[in-house]
Amino acid sequence: MMKPYRFRSTVCRVDGSMNPHGIPVPDNVSATLRDSGVSRLIVTINGYSLRRALQGSKEFGSHIVVGLDLLRQAGAGLGDEVDVQIQQDPHPEHIDLCDELLIALEQDPEAMKKWESMTLGKKRSIAFHVSSAKREETRIKRALDIAMKLRTGSLHGD
Repeated sequence: MMKPYRFRSTVCRVDGSMNPHGIPVPDNVSATLRDSGVSRLIVTINGYSLRRALQGSKEFGSHIVVGLDLLRQAGAGLGDEVDVQIQQDPHPEHIDLCDELLIALEQDPEAMKKWESMTLGKKRSIAFHVSSAKREETRIKRALDIAMKLRTGSLHGD
């Protein structure tokens, strides 16, 4: 397990990205992480922790992708300087599932079977899609829709 890294960084715009907010990671930290083969991280921003992967682009360099909701929870916004700590995720295959998605999958054995055969990346994307809804009703609707699409093989990319 690698030691945690702590630094200050400024929330910036990442042009050309689906989620246009990023927190730059110093080159020496990102090089150490990449050289060590670390792909999944526990990132703490102003005391608010989450799981993420180190991202990189030629235009922007190494960064952590963040959304507006996460920034609000961390008490930050675009252009703000934030306190950042990153460390290796001890459970890189863990996926945070909201209750709504977990229940929908548990109640639909065919959807669960398809879910279990998916890659970690697809699972993370689906879990984020469902859990990112602010209202419980929307999370339930999305979870049921995903379960139905998994069961019927009509999920995009099937």
